[in-house]
Amino acid sequence: MTTPLSRRAALKGLGAFGVAAALPTAARAATSDTPPTAADHHTVSAHTFAVGGATVTVIRDAGFVLPLSAVGTNVAPEAVTALLESHGLPTDGVPTDVSVLLIRAGEETVLVDTGTGGGDLMGTMRALGIAPEAVTRVAISHFHGDHIGGLAPGGTPAFPNASVHFPAPEMAFLDAAAGDNEGASAAKAALQSASNVQTYADGDELVPGFTAVAAHGHTPGHMAFVLASGEARLMIVSDAVAHPAAFFAHPEWLFGFDMDAQAATTRRQLLGRAADERVHLFASHMPFPGIGRVGRDGGGFRFTPAPYAA
Repeated sequence: MTTPLSRRAALKGLGAFGVAAALPTAARAATSDTPPTAADHHTVSAHTFAVGGATVTVIRDAGFVLPLSAVGTNVAPEAVTALLESHGLPTDGVPTDVSVLLIRAGEETVLVDTGTGGGDLMGTMRALGIAPEAVTRVAISHFHGDHIGGLAPGGTPAFPNASVHFPAPEMAFLDAAAGDNEGASAAKAALQSASNVQTYADGDELVPGFTAVAAHGHTPGHMAFVLASGEARLMIVSDAVAHPAAFFAHPEWLFGFDMDAQAATTRRQLLGRAADERVHLFASHMPFPGIGRVGRDGGGFRFTPAPYAA
C-alpha cells in the first residue's frame, strides 16, 4: 500500500523521471574511440579507493538544486530551515549531486546505476581509460531517471557487453504503472532497449561479494547493496539517504521523491546497520564523493565524511 505524503503538490513538476530532464545539459558522452575536443569537455570528478581486494571508483555524473520543499515533506518547513541553518547549509535550495559507483573485482567490472544519460559519466570513464564495453554488469537500484537514464540513451545500450540487473519488485511496479506514470514508462523503455536484462531480489549475490539488500519505500522496489571483500565492507544505500544533514539527524523525515512512508523505516534500519557494523556508507546524492561513516547520535545519526585519500 502506498501511504500519501504531505506537501507533494510542491514537487509535482519534478516527476520521478523528470529529475534528469530538468538537469542542465552537460557535454554528451562520445563513443570510447572518439578523441575529446574542446566542445566535448567533461568535468572529471572521480575518487578511487579500495574495499579489500576490490577497487571502487565514485564518479560524479551531474548536479542540480532541488527546492527546499523536497526535504522533510512530513514536517513543518520551519523545522527544516532551522536544521539547515544550524549546519550552515543553504536554505534557498538543496544542492544535490548525482554519483554512481564503478566496482572492479576480479574479472568483473560492475557499474552501480548509470546516472542521467546527459552528464559526465561516459566522459569521466573515458578519461579514466575505462571503455563502456569493459563493463560486465550494470546494477540498477531503482527506476528513477537519474539512476537509469544512462542505460540506453536514445535507445542505444551504453554498455553493450553488460548484463543488466534490475530489482524484481521494481519490475513488477513498472509493468503495472507504465501506462500511467511517465517515469515508469521511460524506465521500461530503457530496459527494453538494453540487452540481457535480469531481475534480482533481496539477498541475491549479483557477483561474488556484492549482495542486494531490500530498501523499499523510496520506490516500491528500491534496493541497497553491500560490497564485501575480505574484512572490508561498503554499504551502498542508493537514495535511502538524500541529504548530508537532514536524513541522518531525522531519519523519520521524508524526501519529496519517497513514494511511500516506508522509506523512513528503511532509512533508520540501514543507518542503524551501518553504525552498528561500523562500515563505510555511500549514498548517491550526498556531496561528492559521498563516502563516510555513520554513528548513532541521540535518536538519530550523524555522518562523518571519510578522508578523501581513504
